Amino acid sequence: MKKYDDYQKSMRYKYGYFSFLFLNSLLVLNYLLGLFFNLKWGATKELETMIILFVVGIFFANACIYQNAYFHKNDDKKSYSWLFLIIGGIGLYTTYQTYLISPEELIINGEIGRGAIQLFSGLMFVSIPLTYFIRNRIDSKRSKDQ
Repeated sequence: MKKYDDYQKSMRYKYGYFSFLFLNSLLVLNYLLGLFFNLKWGATKELETMIILFVVGIFFANACIYQNAYFHKNDDKKSYSWLFLIIGGIGLYTTYQTYLISPEELIINGEIGRGAIQLFSGLMFVSIPLTYFIRNRIDSKRSKDQ
Protein backbone atom coordinates (compact mmCIF):
# COMPACT_ATOMS: atom_id res chain seq x y z
CA MET A 1 0.00 0.00 0.00
CA LYS A 2 3.04 2.30 0.01
CA LYS A 3 2.60 3.08 -3.67
CA TYR A 4 -0.91 4.51 -3.15
CA ASP A 5 -1.57 8.06 -1.96
CA ASP A 6 -4.01 8.84 0.87
CA TYR A 7 -6.97 9.39 -1.46
CA GLN A 8 -6.38 6.06 -3.19
CA LYS A 9 -6.06 4.26 0.13
CA SER A 10 -9.28 5.75 1.47
CA MET A 11 -11.16 4.86 -1.74
CA ARG A 12 -9.82 1.30 -1.67
CA TYR A 13 -10.83 0.93 1.99
CA LYS A 14 -14.24 2.44 1.26
CA TYR A 15 -15.00 0.17 -1.67
CA GLY A 16 -13.44 -2.80 0.11
CA TYR A 17 -15.93 -2.23 2.92
CA PHE A 18 -18.80 -1.89 0.44
CA SER A 19 -17.65 -5.05 -1.34
CA PHE A 20 -17.55 -6.96 1.93
CA LEU A 21 -21.12 -5.88 2.74
CA PHE A 22 -22.19 -6.71 -0.82
CA LEU A 23 -20.57 -10.16 -0.55
CA ASN A 24 -22.26 -10.92 2.76
CA SER A 25 -25.63 -9.73 1.44
CA LEU A 26 -25.40 -11.88 -1.69
CA LEU A 27 -24.29 -14.95 0.26
CA VAL A 28 -27.15 -14.56 2.75
CA LEU A 29 -29.63 -13.97 -0.09
CA ASN A 30 -28.36 -17.07 -1.91
CA TYR A 31 -28.66 -19.10 1.29
CA LEU A 32 -32.20 -17.86 1.96
CA LEU A 33 -33.29 -18.53 -1.63
CA GLY A 34 -32.01 -22.07 -1.31
CA LEU A 35 -33.53 -22.55 2.13
CA PHE A 36 -37.04 -21.21 1.58
CA PHE A 37 -37.60 -21.67 -2.15
CA ASN A 38 -35.19 -24.55 -2.84
CA LEU A 39 -33.78 -22.39 -5.65
CA LYS A 40 -30.55 -23.68 -7.12
CA TRP A 41 -29.12 -21.57 -9.95
CA GLY A 42 -25.64 -23.12 -10.11
CA ALA A 43 -24.60 -26.70 -10.70
CA THR A 44 -23.10 -26.82 -7.19
CA LYS A 45 -23.16 -24.58 -4.13
CA GLU A 46 -19.42 -24.03 -4.53
CA LEU A 47 -19.96 -22.76 -8.06
CA GLU A 48 -22.68 -20.40 -6.85
CA THR A 49 -20.26 -19.01 -4.27
CA MET A 50 -17.54 -18.58 -6.90
CA ILE A 51 -19.90 -16.66 -9.19
CA ILE A 52 -20.91 -14.41 -6.30
CA LEU A 53 -17.22 -13.80 -5.54
CA PHE A 54 -16.56 -12.86 -9.16
CA VAL A 55 -19.50 -10.42 -9.16
CA VAL A 56 -18.18 -8.74 -6.02
CA GLY A 57 -14.64 -8.71 -7.43
CA ILE A 58 -15.85 -7.04 -10.62
CA PHE A 59 -17.73 -4.46 -8.54
CA PHE A 60 -14.65 -3.69 -6.44
CA ALA A 61 -12.29 -3.43 -9.40
CA ASN A 62 -14.60 -1.18 -11.40
CA ALA A 63 -15.40 1.09 -8.45
CA CYS A 64 -11.71 1.52 -7.65
CA ILE A 65 -10.80 2.15 -11.27
CA TYR A 66 -13.53 4.75 -11.64
CA GLN A 67 -12.23 6.55 -8.54
CA ASN A 68 -8.59 6.31 -9.79
CA ALA A 69 -7.67 4.02 -6.91
CA TYR A 70 -6.93 0.74 -8.69
CA PHE A 71 -3.54 1.33 -10.26
CA HIS A 72 -0.49 2.60 -8.38
CA LYS A 73 0.38 6.26 -8.75
CA ASN A 74 3.31 5.68 -11.10
CA ASP A 75 1.95 2.75 -13.11
CA ASP A 76 1.59 2.89 -16.88
CA LYS A 77 -2.19 2.61 -16.82
CA LYS A 78 -2.69 2.42 -20.56
CA SER A 79 -0.29 -0.49 -20.97
CA TYR A 80 -1.91 -2.39 -18.12
CA SER A 81 -5.34 -1.66 -19.55
CA TRP A 82 -4.38 -3.01 -22.96
CA LEU A 83 -2.83 -6.08 -21.32
CA PHE A 84 -6.01 -6.72 -19.31
CA LEU A 85 -8.13 -6.23 -22.43
CA ILE A 86 -6.06 -8.81 -24.34
CA ILE A 87 -6.18 -11.30 -21.45
CA GLY A 88 -9.92 -10.79 -21.05
CA GLY A 89 -10.48 -11.11 -24.79
CA ILE A 90 -8.58 -14.39 -24.85
CA GLY A 91 -10.61 -15.60 -21.86
CA LEU A 92 -13.90 -14.68 -23.50
CA TYR A 93 -12.80 -16.23 -26.79
CA THR A 94 -11.89 -19.53 -25.11
CA THR A 95 -15.23 -19.44 -23.27
CA TYR A 96 -16.97 -19.00 -26.62
CA GLN A 97 -14.99 -21.87 -28.13
CA THR A 98 -15.85 -24.07 -25.15
CA TYR A 99 -19.51 -23.16 -25.57
CA LEU A 100 -19.42 -24.16 -29.25
CA ILE A 101 -17.83 -27.53 -28.46
CA SER A 102 -19.85 -28.40 -25.36
CA PRO A 103 -22.62 -25.97 -24.38
CA GLU A 104 -23.31 -27.97 -21.21
CA GLU A 105 -20.15 -26.48 -19.71
CA LEU A 106 -21.96 -23.14 -19.32
CA ILE A 107 -25.57 -24.20 -18.79
CA ILE A 108 -26.66 -27.58 -17.43
CA ASN A 109 -30.44 -28.13 -17.21
CA GLY A 110 -31.09 -24.43 -16.64
CA GLU A 111 -28.28 -24.09 -14.08
CA ILE A 112 -24.96 -22.35 -14.51
CA GLY A 113 -22.14 -24.81 -15.14
CA ARG A 114 -18.45 -24.68 -14.26
CA GLY A 115 -17.59 -23.03 -17.58
CA ALA A 116 -19.05 -19.82 -16.15
CA ILE A 117 -15.93 -19.35 -14.03
CA GLN A 118 -13.90 -18.78 -17.18
CA LEU A 119 -16.63 -16.47 -18.52
CA PHE A 120 -16.66 -14.30 -15.39
CA SER A 121 -12.88 -14.26 -15.30
CA GLY A 122 -12.81 -12.94 -18.85
CA LEU A 123 -15.52 -10.41 -18.03
CA MET A 124 -13.50 -9.19 -15.07
CA PHE A 125 -10.39 -8.63 -17.17
CA VAL A 126 -12.38 -6.91 -19.93
CA SER A 127 -14.28 -4.67 -17.52
CA ILE A 128 -11.06 -3.18 -16.07
CA PRO A 129 -9.88 -1.45 -19.28
CA LEU A 130 -13.42 -0.55 -20.31
CA THR A 131 -13.98 1.29 -17.04
CA TYR A 132 -10.57 2.94 -17.33
CA PHE A 133 -11.22 4.13 -20.90
CA ILE A 134 -14.71 5.39 -19.98
CA ARG A 135 -13.27 7.30 -17.02
CA ASN A 136 -10.59 8.86 -19.25
CA ARG A 137 -13.25 9.86 -21.77
CA ILE A 138 -15.33 11.53 -19.05
CA ASP A 139 -12.26 13.33 -17.69
CA SER A 140 -11.27 14.59 -21.15
CA LYS A 141 -14.82 15.88 -21.78
CA ARG A 142 -14.81 17.65 -18.42
CA SER A 143 -11.47 19.27 -19.14
CA LYS A 144 -12.72 20.48 -22.56
CA ASP A 145 -15.81 22.01 -20.96
CA GLN A 146 -13.71 23.99 -18.52
